[in-house]
Amino acid sequence: MAKINMCFEHQVAVKVFFLNKDKVIKEPIIKYLRSDAEGTLEISLDGITEGKWKVTLEWNFEDKEYSLVKEIEIPYMEALTT
Repeated sequence: MAKINMCFEHQVAVKVFFLNKDKVIKEPIIKYLRSDAEGTLEISLDGITEGKWKVTLEWNFEDKEYSLVKEIEIPYMEALTT
């Protein structure tokens, strides 16, 4: 199972948006996740197809809103197994 790991200094609840940059999927995929007590967040890539994606995380902490935007590329899975 492919995943993205992130570390925060505190526990967070995030809303994750996956927007397909190749426009194969026009609507974003949205996941609601919570880190563990130490702040480690695991974002599973199950259900996310290969291609280029814009990943946006949104959360709040102490009444402040935060966001993080990253662009990732998920390779074709056969290439990973051969």
